Amino acid sequence: MKMKQPMRINSCFMSNYLFRICLILIVILALSCNQTSTSHNITSDKGTYINDGREMHANLEYTEDFHDFGTIKHGEVVSYTFTLQNTGNIPLVVKDIVVGCGCTKPMLSKEILKPNEKATMEVVFDSKGWRGVQFKTVTVHSNGVYPQKSVTIKANVID
Repeated sequence: MKMKQPMRINSCFMSNYLFRICLILIVILALSCNQTSTSHNITSDKGTYINDGREMHANLEYTEDFHDFGTIKHGEVVSYTFTLQNTGNIPLVVKDIVVGCGCTKPMLSKEILKPNEKATMEVVFDSKGWRGVQFKTVTVHSNGVYPQKSVTIKANVID
């Protein structure tokens, strides 16, 4: 009785076959990792990111950064409302607002602005104790590309 001999596979053929299988799997994996997201807005616990092709950033911009009250009487209290906007693609967080002196009081409508969202900042100036031309600055500190951005008010205080 003749016994069947086990089939022998050429070891060179087998290693070449395994190499090809591994190469195909690597190519498939590499191509699947290179897929880009079709979503333009990503929401997370930190807010909304607008995928607009730019690096992730927040950017504080003012509609205008200077206001002249003109001539006012000594002791008069005047105010002006500045409009600001986050033109970045991640939320802008206002960390602090620094004023030049105690005669100037800022009031911000929002401390966190989503991308493209606007807010207002009312700046109140009390001219008591001041005479002549006055320039007062209010600086907003944020996580923006420019972490400190200021607005300035001007008033000519007379008796």
